[in-house]
Amino acid sequence: MARENNAVKLRRALLAKLARLMKDGRLAEGVDGIPFEMTREGWEVTGCCVHHDRALIRLRLLAMLGFPAEGLSDVERPLSGYAVSAGAERPRGEFPLTMVTEACNACAKTRYLVTDACQGCLARPCQTGCPKGAVSMLDDRSHIDASKCASCGLCEKACPFHAIVRVPVPCEEACPAGAIRKLEDGTARIDEEKCILCGRCIAACPFGAPVERSEMARVIARLAAPAAEGPASRRAVAIVAPAAMAQFPFPAGKFAASLRALGFDEVVEAAQGADIVAREEAAELARGAPEGGGMLATSCCPSWVRAAGRIPGMAEKLSAAPSPMIAAGRLIKARDPGAFTVFISPCAAKRWEAHRPADGESVIDAVLTSEEIGTMFLAAGIEVNEAQASALSGASEEGRGFGAAGGAANAIAREFEGMKARGLAVPELRATAVSGLNPASLAAIGAMKPAGEGTVTLLEVMSCEGGCLGGPCTIANPKAAKVFLDKYKAGLTA
Repeated sequence: MARENNAVKLRRALLAKLARLMKDGRLAEGVDGIPFEMTREGWEVTGCCVHHDRALIRLRLLAMLGFPAEGLSDVERPLSGYAVSAGAERPRGEFPLTMVTEACNACAKTRYLVTDACQGCLARPCQTGCPKGAVSMLDDRSHIDASKCASCGLCEKACPFHAIVRVPVPCEEACPAGAIRKLEDGTARIDEEKCILCGRCIAACPFGAPVERSEMARVIARLAAPAAEGPASRRAVAIVAPAAMAQFPFPAGKFAASLRALGFDEVVEAAQGADIVAREEAAELARGAPEGGGMLATSCCPSWVRAAGRIPGMAEKLSAAPSPMIAAGRLIKARDPGAFTVFISPCAAKRWEAHRPADGESVIDAVLTSEEIGTMFLAAGIEVNEAQASALSGASEEGRGFGAAGGAANAIAREFEGMKARGLAVPELRATAVSGLNPASLAAIGAMKPAGEGTVTLLEVMSCEGGCLGGPCTIANPKAAKVFLDKYKAGLTA
């Protein structure tokens, strides 16, 4: 989902300004000035006026400080009033997305329009093929009556001149779970019960209305904690997902060294957790999988875990193994309960997974996106390519491959082969990888049946196209990221 447009550039510019203020210890005194700094000479007004643009910037900054951007009763409260508590611990179970309602364009519902390419032809297949009688002729051109149109799209398919076009609502079209609802004024809201936190609405909305509630302020505050608090209380550990490593065109060892330069005391590969997950899921499969007829679905992707709960009978087929993030967090907390663990990935759903109350444990203290860690490097003046490479923890190539679609299935299959080589009696393995959730793929998953007797089925599901490399908070183009991931897998860390 990596892309460069003005909405993305604005988001990254605001993150960078916040990171610099936090690094310099000037957040409270400088944050209120950011909307004015951004809209000085040269700013292209995008709303009704510059004052409206400043108000939207303020709300985006509010979300970046970790607060909701909608439904506020204290809209006049300065950002500096929020800044003083931005570094505080967040309650478990908070929804990690918010909507800058004032930025929402209140797009009309998806509809079909007739363009100037219409030839007013004799055949008029658009008219004759419409099941609702919504198409008529007006001034020698087709006309679609929106009050009768059922948005079936048959007219678009029938037109030989491609003169009829579909005008979608971007956030609704991007959402695979139907979680976008409209209020009476047409503005969009996220239905928290239906949302799977895939982040596609963030990438799709051209107005930048859906945004994440960042934890960057908490992390920077913790990294800057004075030594007087004690080494155990401030020891910070970065857990880096393979897909996060692949967002930067530098050797993984230099990336790890740059994280240490930010103030992290230790850098751990999430791939170590992936190795644990592969072993545990292979063991589940070898036992015949959980109840559900010999089918096991991976539990690595939190968006998929949320989606699975909406497919009848699928939740029972989810693996009991944790995600690589949780597995790595458990390793760290087992040897150092006081460690402050920060997970870094391009995923929007990891904040929910890290803080959901259902887990009964808290092994991940904060989550940063690839965008956020990149802006922190910029704010600190860290040149990643100039860093002296640090040694990494030594995860397997298969564990490092979890960031790409099919990576988990490959690692589990490798574990299966190892079991066979050791003379263990295991069933035959049939693996299916689903890359990208949408209504069609969700329906196909719901219709899947387990294999016959003597065979177990592994279902690997990744919410994003291409796996985590296609996450909503990526920096690198997915194809370039795949090249970087392959180098990382091969151990090219220096």
